[in-house]
Amino acid sequence: MQLRQRVIDAIVSGSLQPGVRMPSTRRLSVDLGIARNTVSLVYQQLVADGYLTGRERSGVFVSDALFEAVRTGRYREERHPPAASPWRPRLQAVVRAEGEGRAPPSWELNPYPFLDGAYDASLSPGSEWRDAVRSTLSTREFAEWSQDGGELDDPRLIHEIRTKILPRRGVQAGADEVLVVGGRRAAFSLLIRAFVNRGTRAAVEEPGFPDLVQLLRLQGAEVAPTAVDAEGIVEDEVDRGAGLVFVTPACQFPTGARLSQKRRRRLLEQAEADDRLIIEYDLAASGGFTDQAAPALRGMDQAGRVIYVADLCDVLGPGLGLGFIVADADLVRELRRLRTLIAGPAPRAAQRTAAFFLSLGHYDAILGRQQRVLRERLNALRDALNYHLPQLVAIDPRSNGTAIWVEGPAELSARQLANEAARRGVLIEPADRFYATPGAAPNQFRMGVTAIAAGNIRDGVAILAEVIRSLTQPSLDQLDPQAHAWMDGDALRTKMSGAKLLCRTAYGDPYEVDVLPDGRLIGKAGYAHEDCDVGSWWMEGDFWCRRWKEWSYGETARFLTVVEGDQIRWYRSDRLLFNRGVIKPNAATDDDALRANLAP
Repeated sequence: MQLRQRVIDAIVSGSLQPGVRMPSTRRLSVDLGIARNTVSLVYQQLVADGYLTGRERSGVFVSDALFEAVRTGRYREERHPPAASPWRPRLQAVVRAEGEGRAPPSWELNPYPFLDGAYDASLSPGSEWRDAVRSTLSTREFAEWSQDGGELDDPRLIHEIRTKILPRRGVQAGADEVLVVGGRRAAFSLLIRAFVNRGTRAAVEEPGFPDLVQLLRLQGAEVAPTAVDAEGIVEDEVDRGAGLVFVTPACQFPTGARLSQKRRRRLLEQAEADDRLIIEYDLAASGGFTDQAAPALRGMDQAGRVIYVADLCDVLGPGLGLGFIVADADLVRELRRLRTLIAGPAPRAAQRTAAFFLSLGHYDAILGRQQRVLRERLNALRDALNYHLPQLVAIDPRSNGTAIWVEGPAELSARQLANEAARRGVLIEPADRFYATPGAAPNQFRMGVTAIAAGNIRDGVAILAEVIRSLTQPSLDQLDPQAHAWMDGDALRTKMSGAKLLCRTAYGDPYEVDVLPDGRLIGKAGYAHEDCDVGSWWMEGDFWCRRWKEWSYGETARFLTVVEGDQIRWYRSDRLLFNRGVIKPNAATDDDALRANLAP
């Protein structure tokens, strides 16, 4: 295949002129280090296709007949565009470039790609795909799906979606209520064509999908950005004049917030009262989800106001380009007619392959494997941020999905950070591109785990921490001995012995530490003390040292310590602030049960 492609490319580009004699099969096989039979097979195929021609007792030559058609169609470097493009004054749709912050073409060559939605090879269901493709290409199956099926979708895929995917999301649908499309963008585009005219008001989440905002504006819609907080879209801020509202309830894109049950009910009530439609994009149906998701909003809808959209790409592969819409049968019928005018149905071969992928049980197996791996990676990212950047970032602890939304110091430029970090092989996504409002969230960025191995996460965060400190150095909280002297070793030993420390992790969870006089540490983190550990502490000169059994990677850390009243701050050896908290002298408790539970 590679040899065939190279020969065709050489003919099309003009490197092999018509009438040129090709090397003998023996010579070319020796030059390339491949089998002679391979070269013979390629020559035979190219002769059959008309690229080459054989002459008895003379050899194989580049075809004269085919060359003229190939030559007239190939790109000519000497061609120059006219000074004034005749098409430009007539261009109606000008799309703003969204390249910044997205995955670069060779992202996988970077050692630390914290990108969401780009999947590394370990998560790719390669063998399962081959199994599904083999079934699709069997003689009987090929004869069935290769026939012109009109505008109908593959009934097998519809059946698998209805029985394998929708029930776990709390959605029931008949075969006439499901429409297969070419992924999320195709679904949004189709629905916008169906429901949006110039002047239509549409509410969108902010932050949210940047391409959705552009699609709406290209159709002439008035976009009404609606704020998102830790509980998802703020339903009371939805524009009352909006006829459409686009939401991601299960896992808000891109923050990962989950829409609360109270807001779900309120959103449905408002849709009924204000006569609006809700278009729900369900990330939880497309895989790559690390937490147990609440049922889909459509499953709660009794009035037929929720149109459901989901992707198959995350589990089956981002390059597949398949998704589906669930709506009332009459609406699906209208959407199918509109789809016929725009693009037609998704390729039948891809639909049948996806159907086999689901029916053979691969979907459930891959989904479970991906969730386990991604949960491990997400926990590793949280731990690394808490270890390397406990004071420089603020993370919503309720975020789920496969990315963490990070807020840096106020003076940090996330775009500058992304550029500088990329030079060191660390890829992150600046958050401003997810906002319809220009200039929003300049110091925020997103870190995903779908593209990076768990073993690389800690090193990548350490490098990112160095870059952040280098960009914000002038305003960092740095220890000034003249203004705030650290405690000497003897005084600090007395102060810490028997004390209780109250602190916060980088992602907002409270944790407390009992510093026992005999050199032991007992740590309890979380709102229900669900994460516990034990360790030890000691003094080295003026440095307070501690090492946990599991927390902070079980490594030794050394700090200069400043205590002012009940406030305590720890500084690294370079005198930069590491963390701060509250100290309660003589309040530590010796939790024997905890120690016994954590003992090796």
